[in-house]
Amino acid sequence: MPGIFIKILAWFNAQPDINRMGFLSSFFKVTPESFTDATEVELDLVRSGEEVAPAITNLSTGAVSLAVDVFDLGKAPFPVYALDRTVHVGELMNRQPGENAYDGSAAGDWLGRLARVLVGSFTRMTDMVKRSIELQAAQVLQTGTIDLTNEDGKIVYKLDLKPKPSHFPTVSKSWGTPDADPISDIAAVADIVRNDGLVDVCNLIMDNKSFDNFIKNERVKEFLKTDGLRLGALNPKIVGKGAKYYGYMHIGSGLYDIWIYSATYNEFGKKETKKFLEDNKVLFLPDFNDLDFRRLFGGIPMVRPESNTAFDQLFGASKVTIDNEYDFKARVYWDEKAEAYTGEIKSRPLCLPVSIDRFACLTTQA
Repeated sequence: MPGIFIKILAWFNAQPDINRMGFLSSFFKVTPESFTDATEVELDLVRSGEEVAPAITNLSTGAVSLAVDVFDLGKAPFPVYALDRTVHVGELMNRQPGENAYDGSAAGDWLGRLARVLVGSFTRMTDMVKRSIELQAAQVLQTGTIDLTNEDGKIVYKLDLKPKPSHFPTVSKSWGTPDADPISDIAAVADIVRNDGLVDVCNLIMDNKSFDNFIKNERVKEFLKTDGLRLGALNPKIVGKGAKYYGYMHIGSGLYDIWIYSATYNEFGKKETKKFLEDNKVLFLPDFNDLDFRRLFGGIPMVRPESNTAFDQLFGASKVTIDNEYDFKARVYWDEKAEAYTGEIKSRPLCLPVSIDRFACLTTQA
């Protein structure tokens, strides 16, 4: 039976991942400290200034004490995602895809069939959680808040990080109108981030509508003319995580990489497609290394009966960390009365922008 598990595990690891999605959450760093057994996180966000050091009259007067500019929003529980898939014994009567990839005893065949059903379900469930993490990142970057809904569409988790309203402005003239001035709008928002966050914006992430209106604007066209300075060069190419890189552009003293992000998702149980980055939005972000954005994973308490260890070889007896970026808890348990196995995935991710003043979102429709 170990050979069966090894082959199925290899098949599981070879499953396609949603690598074309996750651009916004990729700005949130994952470190070894991201994985914790805590059930809540302390929200100590940081703001800093550009003060100079004061002089003192002589060394005997002592040092000047500095105030730490940290604002405490208290504690917030990690949100919980939990999905499962029940496999009734009768379902195992059917041959599973790829079943001829291994040989074994009758018992091994049954376990192999069960494992294949669960592996496919676990892949789907982990992908759903990954999309939920991307949605968290999208919400934070566009609003400074996180609103998570249950299976009925009701908000069951709400977190307001209380960013400065000035980081979420709306243009005075819509970008699609002839008298709009996207160049000035971008420069103004970048200045806000520079003054509050003390970093230079170098990434502009646009939705399709904002980019279409941006590129059609006459002022923008002037900037993009090929000249001796080569101020801008828009050459679209695909970069990982689902975003399209269009090139760079100088605006004032700033150099900006321009990205288009149009990835979509479906709310649970609904067919309507929504965009992670809403229409008429532009995100302003500095270099990745200038951000203290964290993707954290909270503790997941789970009771595992001693008699229920048959699938530990495949799914582990503790947390499963995937690519050092995601943290899941998987288990399989038997319901004797229902004659069914249930595979379950749980995760408690939270996208937290500690450097709260180092990003902005511009609405390009007045």
